[in-house]
Amino acid sequence: MAIRRAVLLIADIGGYTNYMAWNRTHLAHAQQTVAQLLESVIDAAKGLKLAKLEGDAAFFWAPDGNANVLVSDRLWRMRQSFLARRQRIKADIACECASCGQLDSLSLKFVAHEGEVAEQKVKRHVELAGVDVILVHRMLKNEVPVPEYVLMTDAVAACLDESMRGLSMPLTHDFEGIGETSTHYIDLATSEAPPAPQQRGFFGRLGMTAMFELNSVPFLLGIKKPAEGFRNLGRGAEEIPA
Repeated sequence: MAIRRAVLLIADIGGYTNYMAWNRTHLAHAQQTVAQLLESVIDAAKGLKLAKLEGDAAFFWAPDGNANVLVSDRLWRMRQSFLARRQRIKADIACECASCGQLDSLSLKFVAHEGEVAEQKVKRHVELAGVDVILVHRMLKNEVPVPEYVLMTDAVAACLDESMRGLSMPLTHDFEGIGETSTHYIDLATSEAPPAPQQRGFFGRLGMTAMFELNSVPFLLGIKKPAEGFRNLGRGAEEIPA
């Protein structure tokens, strides 16, 4: 079992309201939306390894990575890519269901930590383990007072250049199983949004909407469970009404 130093980052999509009254169609559309948004984040995460997809979040790691470069460059690119794809989906999809109607409220938050991880190979897959892996996941349940942010431990914040450190705010957390932990957060809502996408014509938008609906069919038929594992949607997928 190899143990190495790594920067750990989780990109987490939030903003959906509790879906107590959502039906399978709404959840299928939520599945498609989150899949596209996560894809945009992953595509922009150059230099990072994708450890695992976790419902509405993506867990990345950078062995022997530079925490300053990750926060100052990669993270901002990932957020810009997310915002651009969110705008593109809204412009392309002609749907006003409970899921699609909330596109503007979807946000992206990050948690970042640097520590030691153990690589466990299970068949062809590599799993990460260790206290630091547990900590970065505990950081998702936090008391940051803004919806769009990067929350960092001291190990990451200490690597930032002076300009980035000036944007961060200190915040102490008591994480379950970890204890009192000094953290810092940066409000990402102050960063510039990408320009609005060029509008497609009527038939182009019709085609994109048809493809979106077609990709939802396996979830509508019950072949796949929509929104399974999503943390930010309230109830579990097992409670989805038919």
